[in-house]
Amino acid sequence: MRKNQLEFTYMRGIAIIFIVLGHSIYNSGEGFPLLLENLLRGGTALFVFISGYFFHRIFYKDFDYGKFMKNKVQNVLYPFLVVSAVGLFFLCLRWFFLEHQSLDKLLLSVFYTVRNGYILYPHWYIPFIMAVFLFSPVFLWFIRCSQQMRWTLFVLSCVVAILLHRPIGNVNFIHSVVYFMPFYLIGILYSQDEHIVTRYGSIFSALAVIFLIVSLVEQSYIVQHIGNYHKAPFEYNGIDWQFIQKLSLCVLVLNFCDWLSKRSRIPWLVETAEMSFAIFFIHPLFDMLFNTVATVLRYRLPPGSWVTSILFSAAIFTFLMVGSIITARFIKKRLGNRSRLYIGW
Repeated sequence: MRKNQLEFTYMRGIAIIFIVLGHSIYNSGEGFPLLLENLLRGGTALFVFISGYFFHRIFYKDFDYGKFMKNKVQNVLYPFLVVSAVGLFFLCLRWFFLEHQSLDKLLLSVFYTVRNGYILYPHWYIPFIMAVFLFSPVFLWFIRCSQQMRWTLFVLSCVVAILLHRPIGNVNFIHSVVYFMPFYLIGILYSQDEHIVTRYGSIFSALAVIFLIVSLVEQSYIVQHIGNYHKAPFEYNGIDWQFIQKLSLCVLVLNFCDWLSKRSRIPWLVETAEMSFAIFFIHPLFDMLFNTVATVLRYRLPPGSWVTSILFSAAIFTFLMVGSIITARFIKKRLGNRSRLYIGW
């Protein structure tokens, strides 16, 4: 089996682009096109799908739980802690110098921020994915189930996620594990049952297109819900159309990347994929910088124009991506292989 398929390299690159795009949206609900925003939000699902695929493809055959967790602590948890410390330092500077918080209030702000389990908002993903890694024996059991049982469990997990929605503020990582489990499971299934995926690929693709369009239209024009769905775990608040859309998108993005990989090698997309975790860790710092500068200048784009909203969002995306890539390259050049402990690359 090929361990480093080019299509999944491309998918990692596209996944991080989706994530940064989702965090670059300006004038949400006040000018930015709702359908486009709903498409761009929730790109994390692509990363979870990829993680599930490689859990089976690379780690399952000779799985060593201790070695696996040690690797994840070094390459995922350590960079998270380092970048979080940097982010907290800059937040403290903002709270003290811009918001003029007293020492007592500043310490309280630190406490409430740390209590969430992450400092920079996009980094809620790290406690969640570390919990997924901790539960690896559950996924080993899933892999060893019969084929019928695996697909039944996958469908049931989808039903649960559609009714569960994401946790409020993405704070409850166990809630996140249950919600995102179908993305991890379908990644495993794509690897383990590759013959089924190949045989019925056209059917899966057709269904994915239908569900993508239906869920986007339903969420954007009928329900008129912006972005991801969040709620308490035991409340009912309808169907999570974003989940259905992102599950469909996983299939379609992988199909596109597979098609692309058979035609050309795209160096910039490969490099983006290789430094995807570094971009993920670093880009919230540049988002913080942008918001701080905007606060100092007291500037805000007036609502109402979708053209200016898209252009301004594109400028923010460029700022976040270019800033993150330049920073990652600089740190990599300075620290060499040690940089992986600090930025995940």
